[in-house]
Amino acid sequence: MPQFSQNVVVERHPNAASATANYAAVQTNTALVSAPAAGVSIYLTDVIISANAEGYVTLEEDTASAQTVIMERLNFADDGGCSITFSQPIKLTAAKDLGVTSVTTDDFSITVCYYTE
Repeated sequence: MPQFSQNVVVERHPNAASATANYAAVQTNTALVSAPAAGVSIYLTDVIISANAEGYVTLEEDTASAQTVIMERLNFADDGGCSITFSQPIKLTAAKDLGVTSVTTDDFSITVCYYTE
């Protein structure tokens, strides 16, 4: 009988991580993923949002000072949501955090998958 070897391929970055938050109020420049060390960037790979109230959510970098919009205005109806996987990760500026702002959407959850490098 022939012998077969099994090769396991793990398609996960060694610095892969995720962050999840549930909000019961409107958020303004709220950090979701803390800023990594100097010279290290967050690479956003996936976003999952579930909204119980209509409104919109914006993802941004650098919640502390000069916010830069990463994803503009994801609009949701009551009980809406989205699941986005990027074919090319979104690279944030080195040493900047990833945050969220919501307008009228005051009851939502968000999960982001990312890696740092």
